[in-house]
Amino acid sequence: MQFNMNLPGLESVIVTTDGGARGEFLLTCRVTYYKAPMSCCGERTSRIHDYRIQKVQHLKVFKRTSYLFYRKRKYVCSCGKRFAENNQVVDRYQRHSKEWNQALGLCVIKGKNFKDTASQFRTSQTTAIRRFNQISAVSLEEVDTLPPVNAKRKF
Repeated sequence: MQFNMNLPGLESVIVTTDGGARGEFLLTCRVTYYKAPMSCCGERTSRIHDYRIQKVQHLKVFKRTSYLFYRKRKYVCSCGKRFAENNQVVDRYQRHSKEWNQALGLCVIKGKNFKDTASQFRTSQTTAIRRFNQISAVSLEEVDTLPPVNAKRKF
């Protein structure tokens, strides 16, 4: 497949096929093959244990919901441990791409309410609230004691 533009969040992957069904945009992609470093022993290995197809929701493409079918590799080290490859598309245990999470985070902060933002991204209100809590937790501080109240104040 030949593109003359990069799709957001897919600069680091190779898109092998594309298609569409029922108003959705479907892309099959993979990461380039490389020798992966093992986290526990630091050894680099190129031995592949298996592949797995992971369906990931991505940003809208041409106003159509897009899904990535990401071909994820699992490597095996000489010490016997198995590990997944590092990628720039999706975090571990996630069903939404990194770009999708960033876009949802921006819209949930600037949006009217969680319901409208969630329907825009075809997800639940709970997911939008959870993303908002992740973003806002960084800026909130725990307070041990409250400041004293001025009793001479008149209303």
